[in-house]
Amino acid sequence: MPSNYHTKVFETISTRRSRLCIGLDPDLNRLPTEYLPGKSFNFKKNIEYFFKEIIYSTSEECCAYKPQAAMFSALGCEDLLVDLIGWVRKIFPSHLIIFDGKRGDIGNTAKHYAIESFERYEADATTVSPYMGLQSIMPFLENRNNGIYVLCKTSNTGSDEIQNVLVTKNSEQKVVLPLYQHIAEIFVKFDVKNQIGLVVGGNCVDELQTIHRRFPSTPLLLPGIGSQGGKIEEVTSIIDNYDESSPAKNSIEKHNNNLVNISRSVIYASTGKDWREAASKKARTFNLNLGSGM
Repeated sequence: MPSNYHTKVFETISTRRSRLCIGLDPDLNRLPTEYLPGKSFNFKKNIEYFFKEIIYSTSEECCAYKPQAAMFSALGCEDLLVDLIGWVRKIFPSHLIIFDGKRGDIGNTAKHYAIESFERYEADATTVSPYMGLQSIMPFLENRNNGIYVLCKTSNTGSDEIQNVLVTKNSEQKVVLPLYQHIAEIFVKFDVKNQIGLVVGGNCVDELQTIHRRFPSTPLLLPGIGSQGGKIEEVTSIIDNYDESSPAKNSIEKHNNNLVNISRSVIYASTGKDWREAASKKARTFNLNLGSGM
């Protein structure tokens, strides 16, 4: 068993020869309804069927799956997600599960969010909000094999309004830097047990370059590729670029342990009868273009 989450990510990427993470985002308007079991199933059964077939079709090309919490819960499909993750654990045990909950709250509530992520949904890692400070993420770190990805520089339009605001880090030295960098500094410094990663948009090229340069051994979860405009070649040119002079370059800390998340571009690659094959083909193309980083 890996000694910590950073090691788990590295070993998973090495074993799977992939750093592709596929997002599982149920959207009833985009399902290939005509080619699902149809009226004999209710919509929850159709969602379950769809995602199991998507996972079967893409499992050889990825190393992780990231179910989006709100999209399942909005459809009343929390129990379905529990069963789906349990099925992945049984059929594809070498894949990571990242619960995309973006949780963050005071200690007692955070404790229950951690139970939700790691006990109910059996995730390896979860996304969290940094807004309420370090104490709000402590309950997620009680088990060293579990990890968190802290929202740092997100891929959504408008994130600049908050995340790129300049803040004064030290009132005496008057050090000024963008908020996203300040967040990264706080959580990377706090991460003494190698459990913390950062969410950085793959479509935020300048910020990604800064974060990777400053924190090269911190695992990144990189959304924003495909539908949100990010380009694989730009992302790989950054995350595969290490300082050749670094004495730790060949150690585990310097290996590429970043995950590139792609959701809609893969799972909804087609609404026709070829929806399985289209998803498989898209995942294969993304995986080949990404490489394993090893």
